[in-house]
Amino acid sequence: MLAEIGFIACLFAFLAAIYAIIASIYGERFARSEAMVTSGRNAVYLTFVMMLVSLFCLQAALVTEEYQTSYVWSVSSPDMPTIYRWTALWGSQAGSLLFWSFLLSAFAAAATFTNWRPHRRLMPYAIAYMMATFIFFVGLSLFIENPFERWWVLPSGEVIAATFMPAGAVAPSARQLAETANGLNPLLRHFGMVIHPPMLYLGFVGFLIPFAFAMAALASGDLSSNWIKVSRRWTLIAWLFLSLGLILGGRWAYDVLGWGGYWGWDPVENAAFLPWLIGTAYLHSVMIQEKRGMLKTWNMFLVIGTFSAVIFATFATRSGLVDSVHSFARSEIGFPMFTFWFLLTLISVWLILWRRSRGELRDEHRLTSIFSREALFVLNNFVFVALFVAVFWGSFGAPIVSELFLNTNITLGAEYFTRVTPPLFLLLFFLMGVAPVSAWGVSSLRHMGSALLIPVALTAASLAIFVLTGMTESTALLAYGVVLFAGWVALYETYRGMRARQQAHQETALQAFGGLLTRNPRRYGGYMIHLGITVIGIGVIGSTLFQQETQQTLAVGESIAIGGYEMRYDGLLDNQISEDGRVMDIAELTLLRDGAEIAHLRPRQDFFPQTEGMNTMTIAGAHSTLENDFYVLLVSWEAISSNSATFKVYINPLINLIWWGSFVLILGTVLAGYPRETAPQRVRETLRLAYEGA
Repeated sequence: MLAEIGFIACLFAFLAAIYAIIASIYGERFARSEAMVTSGRNAVYLTFVMMLVSLFCLQAALVTEEYQTSYVWSVSSPDMPTIYRWTALWGSQAGSLLFWSFLLSAFAAAATFTNWRPHRRLMPYAIAYMMATFIFFVGLSLFIENPFERWWVLPSGEVIAATFMPAGAVAPSARQLAETANGLNPLLRHFGMVIHPPMLYLGFVGFLIPFAFAMAALASGDLSSNWIKVSRRWTLIAWLFLSLGLILGGRWAYDVLGWGGYWGWDPVENAAFLPWLIGTAYLHSVMIQEKRGMLKTWNMFLVIGTFSAVIFATFATRSGLVDSVHSFARSEIGFPMFTFWFLLTLISVWLILWRRSRGELRDEHRLTSIFSREALFVLNNFVFVALFVAVFWGSFGAPIVSELFLNTNITLGAEYFTRVTPPLFLLLFFLMGVAPVSAWGVSSLRHMGSALLIPVALTAASLAIFVLTGMTESTALLAYGVVLFAGWVALYETYRGMRARQQAHQETALQAFGGLLTRNPRRYGGYMIHLGITVIGIGVIGSTLFQQETQQTLAVGESIAIGGYEMRYDGLLDNQISEDGRVMDIAELTLLRDGAEIAHLRPRQDFFPQTEGMNTMTIAGAHSTLENDFYVLLVSWEAISSNSATFKVYINPLINLIWWGSFVLILGTVLAGYPRETAPQRVRETLRLAYEGA
């Protein structure tokens, strides 16, 4: 019964979204009927309610083990822990698409509720674009990847999957279905998969809101800064969730995939990285339009390009375009999704060019100084776009072009990315240090030089410490110097602001810092974001340039010496059975430093004999300190003898700064998006406007 209710609720949401588009556009442009437009708004709320019911039904079916539902049967099993029954919702194509559609409806309802009154002119068109996107995705769930199909046995004995009972069919035995249930892909049985996909989906779906309001501005002709005011905080929310998704995905890969690192330049990893690059460029570029009325056309291309990259990433992940441990299986949604992406991009670009040809996207000012903040932000944008092109070409462009025109498959590996992208990233860090001290409009090299004197001195002092502690590699010193320079600028500019407030208001340092965030959260939250990215950058440089690696086969009692550590192999526990049915082979290791035991590590391999397809998972053993991670993988053991095992060992210096820097980045993003008025005031005002507009 849950399956039927879920499907019908999903169908009602589909129909409500169609009505929302018709009522909003027809009521606004032709009937001039406020009541009709308001009914379109209410239909948006109805889509959310219906999708909530639909999602609840599928989640309830997973938790209560309704194996008669084919999706439940395909992603769960009786021996699976309860937490993975919840996460199985996004464990396969059909469930994750339904979850995606639910998030679309939630974002659309929230954006409609908070902006109905203050931005009334844009709302009918924004609703149309949000609901059109929702219709496409929920249509995939209804007509191609239906998660509510159930197993039925026909009179002929054939077992089929269908939403409603075919004539003469009966439901198969629940016990038999439970015995043959597939269970969740082993790679997804990790705590990171509890939160990584939702964060990534929230980031992807969140970019629908700035896209919809940009398109609404183009469609309605309201090309003032209103659409930017609406979308800025939504963009920041989406960017935060996408950043979290990427970071958590890196942690998941680090723990489970056995790469020895957090980023393998996998095509699907890069597909999620592409909208982050364009979205970050947009967040910087839009400030120029707000401050100076410039780059109006460029900002339209960036915000629409960001959402276009989101749809392409979704297409690449779900269509079978590329092979990846991150991707879903090849399915029938590939062609519809490609068509949707192509038409969305084509219509968006046409609207921009049409408005520009009418002179409606004309800039109010021109660049007057190459050292001005807007000029540096433009250069920053070009670097982000160059990174986008480089990553896209290496992940998708070269393989697709080679297969279409050369009848061969050319794959650019990690060597391509590690050769092409580091100079661009270093240029970004340099601009991240220089741009904050430049002025809007006109700025001189002399002014910038004086403002950068102390950060440059602090950077030089930091590098001197590195040299004194034994670092002599010029590449590392250059990379650390550029990254530290950006961090010192962020810290020094924050310090200057605090000192000014302390002198003016007689405040403590903490009070002054709080006052800065209250008065200008965007600026000082941005500095904290820059600081977090600096910490991450230091971790990336250390773990990339100074990683040590070895692989050896050891008999019981033998040791490996690497990077000042000694690792002793103490034995193997094989064929250990866990509660969820996995078979574990666990190596027992002792880690020593300077002759003293500091940790006992247990790297292992997990086998899921009851699961089809990928049924092996490698779990690393790691000892983490501020200095580095000692990271070891159990590679094999039976090939030589029962008393020997092969281990792959990595020393990853400073890698934990990547995870710690991410916390600073999150805090900075929250502060940058925090409104100047207090939260209760904000809530009361939103509710008042919504009530008056009802």
